[in-house]
Amino acid sequence: MGCVGDRGTLVLALGGFLQDVQAYLVLASLIALFVLLAKSRAHPAKWMVGLAMGYYLAGLVTLNGFLTSYVNPAVMTLMLLLLVGMVLEKTTWLNRLAEGLFKPSLRVTYAKMGLFVGLSSAFLNNTAIVASLLSAAKNNRFQLPSKVLIPLSYIAILGGTLTLVGTSTHLLVNGLLVQAGFTPFALLDFIWVGLPVLVIGSLVIVLLAGRLLPTIGRESTSQRDYFIEAHISPNSVFIGQSIKQAGLRNLQSLFLVELIRDGQLISPVSPDTVLMAKDRLLFAGDGDGANQLKTLPGLTLPGLVESLDTDNLVEVVISQQSSVVDLTLKQANFRNKFDAAVVAINRGGETLSGKLGEIALQAGDKLLLATGHDFNQRENLAKNFYFLSERKLFKPLSSMQSHLTLVAFLAVLGLNVAGVLALFDGLLILLGLFLAFGFLGVKEVRHRMPFDLFLMIGSALVIASVLLSSGAANLISHAIMHLFGQWGVIGAFVGVYLLTLLMTETVTNNAAAALAFPVAIATAQGLDVSVLPFVLAVAYGASASFLTPFGYQTNLMVYTPGQYRFVDYVRMGMPVSLVYSATVLILTPLFFPF
Repeated sequence: MGCVGDRGTLVLALGGFLQDVQAYLVLASLIALFVLLAKSRAHPAKWMVGLAMGYYLAGLVTLNGFLTSYVNPAVMTLMLLLLVGMVLEKTTWLNRLAEGLFKPSLRVTYAKMGLFVGLSSAFLNNTAIVASLLSAAKNNRFQLPSKVLIPLSYIAILGGTLTLVGTSTHLLVNGLLVQAGFTPFALLDFIWVGLPVLVIGSLVIVLLAGRLLPTIGRESTSQRDYFIEAHISPNSVFIGQSIKQAGLRNLQSLFLVELIRDGQLISPVSPDTVLMAKDRLLFAGDGDGANQLKTLPGLTLPGLVESLDTDNLVEVVISQQSSVVDLTLKQANFRNKFDAAVVAINRGGETLSGKLGEIALQAGDKLLLATGHDFNQRENLAKNFYFLSERKLFKPLSSMQSHLTLVAFLAVLGLNVAGVLALFDGLLILLGLFLAFGFLGVKEVRHRMPFDLFLMIGSALVIASVLLSSGAANLISHAIMHLFGQWGVIGAFVGVYLLTLLMTETVTNNAAAALAFPVAIATAQGLDVSVLPFVLAVAYGASASFLTPFGYQTNLMVYTPGQYRFVDYVRMGMPVSLVYSATVLILTPLFFPF
């Protein structure tokens, strides 16, 4: 009998050892994912899908668990919301908002942003709100773009925290909550903390943004805006002349920074350098410099053909979900894909080097495009670019259609709040009506469907479930308790929030929520308290991206158009982040007790 007992004890010990090994291996894979996401913020879906598939192949999640994560009700609700949001973007209401938003008084402008942009972001996707207002903010006649673009992003983030549908992060956290077996959030559960966050955060922006944000003039010559390439043609009049003799040192808004000859880079370029046929000249300057170069005899701009001319220039910012991210212009087959040639590239304050066509494009890059006749008809534009030039990528709804759309959307939300209609059901009915009456086309759905977001959130659900089931979440929870446990439940609550905040500033907001959620659940269950305040710490912490341009998509969208530097986000984001965090940490336990 003793031998049998010893064998049973050995089996249990071995099982416990293997469970510990599994937990540490999962934790190691999580750290590897975090490093990959931090190093390359483009296309986070591919890393998360890869890890989710790895977990399935390793037997850490069942086939049913793997597949149902991608058809989770929260994921499907988010997809429906984004599709319905495509129709809301076509309404006349957003145009009216843009027209009345910017005023001669900077503080009045910020206050109107807090009211109208904040409340709009509570019900519409905050990324879509910023994308719709980006051109109007950059080109408004009252305020400099550098004074209004970061506030536009921050207020959209703050407004997104008001409701379940205001940001994809809340819907992701809700999906994780349902998958873990808890009661889902209602539409307005977030408003008790979200509304004070919006009001107090907007007040900080009203009081401080005018002083803390840089003053960068629209025609600032100190800000080298674009990286522009020109070629010396074989019969150019400049051949045999020095840079100084050709007058290329005295251009009004351009500065010659590099010369490429036979694959060799020459930088800095001496005024006495003699020009030769096929030399590539790299200039830094503003967008008008492209037209200036075009007028010089013997210089050509790469990529331009008869149908693509600099008389029709368009400014765009590359989106995070764009298919051209991490590709060169040639690899992306840019001209054929968009019927446009890239005349110039701007990457914030970063100095670019080398041939224009060999620069790997990044999310947030600002491009100056010479467009062809077919450019506006390309159905992949809205997914790839945010427009800084006034461009209508779709036919706007009429005034009557706009009113019907808004009334129908608000009716669905109202019926959901009243408990009459599930949000998924209401959005599904609404989408069917929009398709039936032609407010939304099937081609538009196909080309603008955010598949990357769908894959990332589905994979996040898989990863979160494995972190919980393997015990890896408990390991992180124990580390948090070790660091913050001396302050009890409140200390652990603050620790979960700070962990999420750190991750959202380093990787994307949705990835941060997915990685922090199982830790929050494990910590709350280890303390035998309610999971809700810990889950809300993750939801609000994942949206608290104010210190860098990379943690949240709207911050990246305004980075280059506003000619910001990284330090501008730190300077303006620090007071907003501190006030935001204090409000969340104080109010969440009051409305959602432990």
